[in-house]
Amino acid sequence: MRQGFRRLLVSGVIGALLSTAPAYANNPAPTIKADAPNRYVVKKGDTLWDISGRYLDSPWRWKDIWATNKQIKNPNLIYPGDILIMCVIQGKTLIGVDTGEGCAGVEKQMTAPAVQAQTVTVTSTANSVPPIPLSAIQHWLDKTIIVNPADFNATPYVIASKNRNLITTKGDKIYAKGVPLIVGQRYGIYQEGLPYVDPVTQQVIGLEVNQVASGLVTAVATNGVSSIQLTDTLGKEVREGDRVFVELGNVVPPVFYPQPANVNRGGLIVRVLDSISSAAKGSVIAVNLGSNNGAKPGDVLTVYQKGPMIRDIKDSDAPVRLPSEPAGMVMIFKTFDNISYAYVLSSEVPLNTGDQLLPPPYL
Repeated sequence: MRQGFRRLLVSGVIGALLSTAPAYANNPAPTIKADAPNRYVVKKGDTLWDISGRYLDSPWRWKDIWATNKQIKNPNLIYPGDILIMCVIQGKTLIGVDTGEGCAGVEKQMTAPAVQAQTVTVTSTANSVPPIPLSAIQHWLDKTIIVNPADFNATPYVIASKNRNLITTKGDKIYAKGVPLIVGQRYGIYQEGLPYVDPVTQQVIGLEVNQVASGLVTAVATNGVSSIQLTDTLGKEVREGDRVFVELGNVVPPVFYPQPANVNRGGLIVRVLDSISSAAKGSVIAVNLGSNNGAKPGDVLTVYQKGPMIRDIKDSDAPVRLPSEPAGMVMIFKTFDNISYAYVLSSEVPLNTGDQLLPPPYL
């Protein structure tokens, strides 16, 4: 009974799209694929992007076909075992979660009178279908951040371990010099990575750092040296020179959805992470668009590659650049001031540093 009640609550899962989707003037309805299923059972391992791709030629327009349950606070959540059905409601082709009444039940939830805010049911995000495979981005969500190099270099640094260990583990004590830390406060120990240089301005726009350990400050000496007891190590040894500051944690919202990016300019791929070559579907990249440019988790961008340079045989072999062509799509999942991490949703060809990024076209 409880499970059936939960199903009833999330039947708008597919939903909050019509009420929350932005309006685009003269924008035609999204194209439903000719082979789109009328009924689909959500499976463990599915992602929102993959499910949207089963129905739409343009998966980033998923909100345009989602039926909305007005009595659910998180109506976009879907879960393994949910049955998605395609319905024509008020002249529009929509997708909803079948609660046992078929399309009539989906329409009933959409057209039911709006309820007062205090009676809206909040659905749990636990076990819901993610927008993309979280396992592919977990490392970049949890322990890797991008900071201002000047701020990073002003933080306390590790000068030694108690036993002068070459390798430190949980329970070891280390010492940090710099601004005195707060006794009893938990801090992260971070290792310096590579700087990010904007390919257009050639200015350093961020420094990637990786957390290698956590610890509690147990004492601060009169000369400013802080003693830190390591409570966790994360697969790498703590080194002399590593920086110490308050753990920043995961700033990514617990739920986010693919949506067309609304940024103030185009961008570029600036790095392919964990690779020395190109990116493909499932890769993680860094782009030179951050929160300062309006980038948000869930933003989808189209990747364009420059067309080749050819010779015009009818114009004295004059060089002509062919138009840029779309090469793939990416979704931002973590933002910093001037840089974001993004997941490659699709790629027709290998994606490379310097490829251009623009919001996906609607027409």
